[in-house]
Amino acid sequence: MDDDAHKFIQELETRHGSKLSWRTYATWYATTKGVAREFGVFLYKVNDSFFFEDFERQPALFGFSLRPRKNREPFVKYEDSFACTGVESVRTVSRSNALKIIRQPSHPVKDASWFDKAFRQVVEMVLLKDGTVHFFEVMDRKEFRRRLNDGSV
Repeated sequence: MDDDAHKFIQELETRHGSKLSWRTYATWYATTKGVAREFGVFLYKVNDSFFFEDFERQPALFGFSLRPRKNREPFVKYEDSFACTGVESVRTVSRSNALKIIRQPSHPVKDASWFDKAFRQVVEMVLLKDGTVHFFEVMDRKEFRRRLNDGSV
């Protein structure tokens, strides 16, 4: 881990007053609160809660920075969290179904089939007891679920 990453982790641990017990990068994120992040969020667990935040993405090509478009909207940082005890259920759904749910919350939720899991992008749908839904596209879905279950789900 490079110095910047190590310093960032230390700042998070200081902010939350405890060590990060797990961390990953969700390559895509969305919520029924009207927020979607095409380039994902940094997702981590501290004690019995999950935290996530995004970062401004600088356009680059082969590692070389590109000038951003002039009409580009200003970046607004997004941070959120939830406690494991606040999770109602976790389901695997196709990303296309997640997008439909975000646009129309009354859209029926259909679990991802074996075909979806093999040939489509799938995301983990985390339904909270307050009705909020978060969608995370994580690389290791089983580990994510295991970490959620360490809390209470």
